[in-house]
Amino acid sequence: MTTKRLGRGLADIIDASPQQPANFVMLRTDQIRPGRFQPRTTMNDASLEELKASIKKSGVIEPVIVRPVAHGSYELVAGERRLRASQALGLAEVPAIIKALSDKEALELSLVENVQRENLNPMEEAKGYERLLDEFGYTQEEIAAAVGKDRATIANLLRVLMLPDEIQQGVREGVVTFGHAKALLSVPERARQMELFRRITKSGLSVRQTEALASAGGSSRRRARRLDPQLKGLEDGLRQALGTKVSLTARAKGGRIVIDYFSSEDLARILELLGVRS
Repeated sequence: MTTKRLGRGLADIIDASPQQPANFVMLRTDQIRPGRFQPRTTMNDASLEELKASIKKSGVIEPVIVRPVAHGSYELVAGERRLRASQALGLAEVPAIIKALSDKEALELSLVENVQRENLNPMEEAKGYERLLDEFGYTQEEIAAAVGKDRATIANLLRVLMLPDEIQQGVREGVVTFGHAKALLSVPERARQMELFRRITKSGLSVRQTEALASAGGSSRRRARRLDPQLKGLEDGLRQALGTKVSLTARAKGGRIVIDYFSSEDLARILELLGVRS
């Protein structure tokens, strides 16, 4: 599959060398408005305090990236933690790189910067990828190329958005890990997912313990299905071919195939693989 070039390319978008005097400026902090495409929804207080201490000692070493908007103001694209820490310290100005970016490029750059710095929680990362899919027509392969991750990782992150809101909030707040969330995705019943989630938070279950409970918690029919090596092999083959969760259930006569998808784009991808016109 040929992947289309993502706008001007990340190298062009991210290049923020202060050797370009036309782009490198000192901006007043009150000239910079919050970014509309910032993927971050939470800020770690301890991490922010560490950054404040660093800036107080050495200044803002790396410029923030902004794009121009109306009346001499700028929208933040990358560097939200640096800007917040600077504002908290009462700094009047911060070093900045001004770039003319489209909405799509602004979201992509924000995601890449935060993902590479490992500052986003899994839910923020997944929501950012969802916006690239829904608002800008990206495919999973294009997102993977943009952020330097494999497509399976992107797909797993997006699948977590299928979990109940309370579990998503638990991942966002660090109550449970992304590994716990992936284990809960293997449980088809939402009520059972919530039951296991509450058990994890109450008893402090590990990811491995959660996986074991998720595997053992199905109905006797599901357990019988997993014991059939031939059926399991077919299921694994379909899962690899379609790049999503597939469940096969045998009955006395015939059976059932269930194929999961998490977005209209993902459904179109699966239909294309199956040779079905949408």
